[in-house]
Amino acid sequence: MSRPGVARRIAWPRFWKAGLFVGSSALVLAVFLFTGQMIRRLTVEVRTTSSVLARFCAQASFPAATDLALQRIFAEVLSGIDFPIVLTDEQGLPRAWKGIGLDPALVPAASIDSLTMGLEISPVIRERVEWVRRRAADLDRRRSPIPMIQPITDARVGAVHYGDPEVLERLRWMPYLSVAGVVLLLALGLWGLAGIQAAEKRTIWVGMAKETAHQLGTPLSSLMGWIELLRARVEGVRDDAVVTIPAGELRETLSEMDRDVDRLSKVAQRFSHVGSTPSLQLQDVSPVVREAVQYVRKRLPGGGADVVIRERYDEVPPVNLNRELLEWALENLLSNAVSALDKRPAVIEVIVTRRAATEAVEVLVRDNGRGMTPVEQRRAFEPGYTTKARGWGLGLALARRVVQDYHGGRLTIRESAPGQGTTVVVSFPT
Repeated sequence: MSRPGVARRIAWPRFWKAGLFVGSSALVLAVFLFTGQMIRRLTVEVRTTSSVLARFCAQASFPAATDLALQRIFAEVLSGIDFPIVLTDEQGLPRAWKGIGLDPALVPAASIDSLTMGLEISPVIRERVEWVRRRAADLDRRRSPIPMIQPITDARVGAVHYGDPEVLERLRWMPYLSVAGVVLLLALGLWGLAGIQAAEKRTIWVGMAKETAHQLGTPLSSLMGWIELLRARVEGVRDDAVVTIPAGELRETLSEMDRDVDRLSKVAQRFSHVGSTPSLQLQDVSPVVREAVQYVRKRLPGGGADVVIRERYDEVPPVNLNRELLEWALENLLSNAVSALDKRPAVIEVIVTRRAATEAVEVLVRDNGRGMTPVEQRRAFEPGYTTKARGWGLGLALARRVVQDYHGGRLTIRESAPGQGTTVVVSFPT
């Protein structure tokens, strides 16, 4: 039988991981696009600035120092540049530079003029000039130099050699660093999620083992009691003697033993459904609720003298359910309600009804016990969380899994406040 609601809930962790992957990919893509746009814009700005500088230098020609006004303008233009640049004349000799790691004051302009005229200069100055020329060649390998062309004669009077600003170099690394950061965060997130899931699984398995012992313990103890009762009948009697047991007593004993065996069979069926996909049948939920109430009522502390369980069963449409698993979940909810009772008279209300707004079939379990704080309500369904001194913290977690994962329903705490009791609602779609 198809259960789309269950399929959606079971597949939710996969969707969550897929959503995390898609979101991370979108973030990385956004970083790539933004960084690429910034790189293109800065590249255009650098190219434009270099072109304007080339036209300016072509108009002024070298040496610009012959005109003090041009010299001041030239110095102001260079001071506003934040990327490596070298200006060379028609002979390829550097005339000005910035951002290449050498102070221009260490190479006097007169020495460059001397080289232009073929005169000898200091070896130290010559080595510095050659270093600047090599640096200009390095810049040319990354960006093509911009020639300085005089507008009147079309003569080439020099070239502008330029590189990228430091911020542009950093921007180029940003996408890769972003990818590395996202991958690291994803790895840490998945590692943490795996650790949480592993801890939950350990808690669930420990709780399941204890729940198994608890579920099997009651019918086994009862069977052992009946066996001891029968053994007492034949204690000290010869092997060839005939033992007479009143028919009524024997029938009662066999009936109770049958009930205990049925209980053991039911427990086995319940645990066989855990981890698998149980079969659901369209049926009335009220008999299942009655059976769970009857089971809990027989096991009330003190024989139930101080505890009242009120029942109300409205007419509701049938729903798809697995009787054994749902009865198990309801027993856990009722047992939690009983354990929360801290006042007398103690009252538990069990109501089966249909919610008009959603047309869902609801099972309400309401008690007038100690209630829960908002923090306790948020953590109530966590595996291993309990406020009881001897609790295992599995009852509500197991009940929610049965209701939501297996039946496609919802298990929620509708109302609760310290000292005012709790109302838990099981809701089934129709």
